[in-house]
Amino acid sequence: MYQLSIEKLEIVLVNAETLYDNINSALVDERLGAIQRNITRNSPYIQKCGGLGPVVQRFSGKHVIVCGAGPSLEDSMSELKKYYQRKELVILAVDMALKPLLKAGITPSFVISCESTPVPFFYGVSTEKIHLLAFSGMSNINVRQWKGSMSFYNWLLRSEPFSELWKQAGEELGYVATASIVTTQAVSLVLGCNIQSLILAGNDLAFDKRYYTAGNMAMEQTALRQCRTIPAETDEYMRILRKRHYMINRRSKQWYTDHQFLAARQWLDELFSKVNVPVYDCSLPGCSEKSVIKKTMNEIIGELLPSRKKRRT
Repeated sequence: MYQLSIEKLEIVLVNAETLYDNINSALVDERLGAIQRNITRNSPYIQKCGGLGPVVQRFSGKHVIVCGAGPSLEDSMSELKKYYQRKELVILAVDMALKPLLKAGITPSFVISCESTPVPFFYGVSTEKIHLLAFSGMSNINVRQWKGSMSFYNWLLRSEPFSELWKQAGEELGYVATASIVTTQAVSLVLGCNIQSLILAGNDLAFDKRYYTAGNMAMEQTALRQCRTIPAETDEYMRILRKRHYMINRRSKQWYTDHQFLAARQWLDELFSKVNVPVYDCSLPGCSEKSVIKKTMNEIIGELLPSRKKRRT
């Protein structure tokens, strides 16, 4: 296990280029076949629904909240429930965060998914009023389960075999600049839409005693597998043990992370250091304090949204 010492200054003892190369290699080795099959099966939906063009204006000029499924999302739920319908805000949830948000009474405007295997993110939930931002090679079963509107996109990977896949899917769909994890794809997409600010919630990119926020689909599946000798808590703890590739120390708090989360965080930190849009992060531990503004959701909402004055009766 590598240790990342993250205090006032952050020292990352890994080679970023090697980390990114490993992630891309994993995409080819593990997911290429599934992506190829899914693009073929998704073709009727792609032709019917089209690409990202029509949705860009729905983000323009807005404060966009990207909700991940990390445990810290729970700290933002009460504020999100109060304000998610404000016209100045757009909530974009990653697929794993959809069920926890809906259970808390929060309906996001958008959900984004790039999962190429049939993970049941959308099974048993109402999606008619939500717009899906779908990777062209995402699971066809999940596409068919979605009941609302949708738009498709490709990854900005020009090398083979990807360029041929995008020709098949349709090069006019639009591209996002990364294929790392669904959070990086969400961020890449919205930063190209002339937004006012970006807010990250529940995008922890690390873990300690819990991997996901409560009420998520993964815990539902774990509950179905649990028995007297392997309760749900043990199953989640075993997942955490398998993914303890790196240790993160930030002040007096300790987390763990894996190759994929670490690569995503380094990519986001580098990106945020170059953009002009204000980026807030209330995730724990989330991105580096050098690249984002660390505040609670309550503080962020109070700063960005003007308070509504009560009408005189």
